[in-house]
Amino acid sequence: MRLPGRVLALALALLAATACGTDRVSLQYVLPSGRSLEYRLVLEATVRRTLGEDPREQRLEAVFRTRQTILEDLGSGRARAVVTLEPESLTVDDKQATPGPDQEFVVVLSPDGSVTEVESATGAAPDVLAPVGLDRLLPRLRPVLPPGPVSPGDDWASDVDLTDDTGSLSLDVASRLAALGLAGGHRAALIRSSYTSPVDRRATFENAIAQIEGEDVGTQAAWFALDGFLVRASGDSVGDYRVTFRPPGGSGGVGSVSGTLLVLLHTEIELVARA
Repeated sequence: MRLPGRVLALALALLAATACGTDRVSLQYVLPSGRSLEYRLVLEATVRRTLGEDPREQRLEAVFRTRQTILEDLGSGRARAVVTLEPESLTVDDKQATPGPDQEFVVVLSPDGSVTEVESATGAAPDVLAPVGLDRLLPRLRPVLPPGPVSPGDDWASDVDLTDDTGSLSLDVASRLAALGLAGGHRAALIRSSYTSPVDRRATFENAIAQIEGEDVGTQAAWFALDGFLVRASGDSVGDYRVTFRPPGGSGGVGSVSGTLLVLLHTEIELVARA
């Protein structure tokens, strides 16, 4: 039996709408108190410094075991969490170096997963990793999620602002749901993002304090489980800064040295355990 043209068109439209509907997903971090996620984090960086007439380049690779544990539900989708970084290895110009002590950060997470506040930090990375800014890396390791349901091809924009005792950090993020699929055995969404981030912060070394000003530009590809957690992500960024070193307690311009700093950074983070 042939269907009338109008009925056939309506049936095809309903089929198309149903097919499209199966691709529409809501992405959100699930942050119950006590949830713990453990990841392996790899940083690869090329650091180019120029101080006066003295240019220098270093190649770094650092491997960490990092754990995020939700401490408290703050309501309205926000949560307080503790993030630990346990160094496993550090290589500087292809030579093994001392990776330094564990670090711990107590942070506040917003509903979209962004880190909005670093409430406290303990431990200190080796000076050689200071240009990477491990504490400032935390907001860039996880995707910022959309405010509502999305389908493959949909875009969204996000602004992330973070202030701590070393300065301020803001991220202007443009994201897109690139695909739906499987990652690490989990139904997941592939989110591709790009961001720009003006930088204005201080870094404290043993014999100097550095004021760092400039901009980070980067991209990320992240697989996010539909069950509410990051499965894995990789990112690349370029940080271009002006740096002024001053002696501790010194006043402006007295004994200061100015230069430039270029940081080419690649990151890989992957889930290894969850509880």
